[in-house]
Amino acid sequence: MLIDSLGARFGLATKAGRAALGAAALGLAALVAPQTALAWPDEPISIVVPFNAGGSADRMARGLAEHMGPRLGVPITVENRPGGGGALGATYFQQQEADGNTLLLMQATPYLSSAILVSGAPVQWEDFALLNAQWNDYAIVAVHQESPYETFAELAEAMREPGAVSSGIVFGNGGHIQTFILMDALDIPTDNVRFVTYDGGAPLRAALAGNQVDFEILAAEAAASIRDRIRVLAVVNTSDPGDHDAPLLNEALAEMGVEPVALIGGNITGLIAHAALKEEHPDRWQTLVDAYRETVESEDFQAWAREAKIGADWVGPDESQALVDGAFAALEPHAEKLR
Repeated sequence: MLIDSLGARFGLATKAGRAALGAAALGLAALVAPQTALAWPDEPISIVVPFNAGGSADRMARGLAEHMGPRLGVPITVENRPGGGGALGATYFQQQEADGNTLLLMQATPYLSSAILVSGAPVQWEDFALLNAQWNDYAIVAVHQESPYETFAELAEAMREPGAVSSGIVFGNGGHIQTFILMDALDIPTDNVRFVTYDGGAPLRAALAGNQVDFEILAAEAAASIRDRIRVLAVVNTSDPGDHDAPLLNEALAEMGVEPVALIGGNITGLIAHAALKEEHPDRWQTLVDAYRETVESEDFQAWAREAKIGADWVGPDESQALVDGAFAALEPHAEKLR
């Protein structure tokens, strides 16, 4: 035997000597044996963005890819799959393995919820798990700076004339649904407004900045890049108008003698995983959560986010999911208006 011959050669003919040599040989074998349990992640991770490049979700994804990849030890790529107001990309994401190697980044509300409730994407809300509500961006009612409408009341009055006013939307997004809710409250037929559809936030904002549509209800912080070309008529928020010289939407409605309306025009954006990941691969789930938190709270990412005008809050999975679950429930009664 190998151990006996080695023992004889090196003078370890005793039983104790052979035992010691055997133990050493087993230790050596353990060192050179193939490793069967590899650390995760061990291959590139993909972030699916269901919109065109250039929008706020795309920019957020690329910033996370740059800063989170080194913390996970693998490259992170961004894959744009636009179409259907986010429905195509969300469906594609759910077709991938729930192994943590593919993530989704989009506005959980309203785009993901609208893709399910309005566009009929063949996926279920319960199959998505928001890792973090990184950016909770309220909405504004805005017109071009050269618009003839100086107040929200003037815009609302113009909407009473069929076809006189146009609005840019991403079909089924919060701004679209918020407009329908407003028109219902104002007793204005929904087909009075000419809706112009865009496939993502970047072309949506470009249309308003270029005075191609009369008004939009869009996310406030995401619109910072066109701030000097638009005028805010109302702020779709519960209590804080921010630095906008405009009333809160429900205050503007109250002055018109209209009851308050549900406010759902903003965006809650962050990385989304398959809900099954937490149950099937809890170690991978926790690895992602830890790396995501470390990234968002790091000085380098915070500096990047300020420069990119992207939200960078850490809320955590549980509170984030509760936040969007509540928003999903608020959207549900209004979804049929868009079907």
